[in-house]
Amino acid sequence: MIENSLVRLGSRIAIARKARALTQADLARLSDVGTSTVASLEAGYHGVSVGNFLKVLKALDLLAQVDDWLPPAMDPAVVSFATRRLGGRDGG
Repeated sequence: MIENSLVRLGSRIAIARKARALTQADLARLSDVGTSTVASLEAGYHGVSVGNFLKVLKALDLLAQVDDWLPPAMDPAVVSFATRRLGGRDGG
């Protein structure tokens, strides 16, 4: 499952790069990472650091979309936690 998610993310990054008429070398330069890092990311390799992944997203102007991945209001555990915290404050 994780491997499939990484491959899908990598494919989306490759599409975003190509839509901007960038080569892997161009994106690597803009991201301040190596070309092999971009190639690994696009291939869905699990060894790419989160920091480098975010650098590539920033270079593609996609970093803001990361917030959409884990919206707190969609996580039942976060909603429950917030409700308990707010409920505890009612008493004073």
